[in-house]
Amino acid sequence: HRPHQHLGACSAQFWHSRAEAASAMSAQGLPAHILALFTPRPPPQHLPPQVTKKAIRMTGIAELVDFFETDPPPPREKWESPLERKARRHKEKLEKHKEEQKKQVAAYDPHKDENAVGDPFKTLFVARISYDTTEKKLKREFEVFGSIK
Repeated sequence: HRPHQHLGACSAQFWHSRAEAASAMSAQGLPAHILALFTPRPPPQHLPPQVTKKAIRMTGIAELVDFFETDPPPPREKWESPLERKARRHKEKLEKHKEEQKKQVAAYDPHKDENAVGDPFKTLFVARISYDTTEKKLKREFEVFGSIK
């Protein structure tokens, strides 16, 4: 015997016995419901070939044209989308506001206002000052630029 031939036969025999041991060993200790997952499925059922159906004949609508209406369609109803409605309401509100402004500007006369003291064109409005600021402190700050009435 040659040494490598003997080893080849031995190794084949070894791997064959090893595979048998692994298959027997894999089923050991597993419950029946787990083993059922590994059972082979039955072969698929043989079905006869499907019968082809008769093709439906397609035709045009030329023969049905005589049945179409000849009257003109009814007038289309005006429909306003939500965006159009929003734009229309915004425009109406803006126009109304402009009308109110025109009326107020026409009615405004600063010379007849009893609450206005002095020339309205020389009035200065100061904003964002502290609540601790007194009139005396303001006068002292602005007297640098001229006399204050």
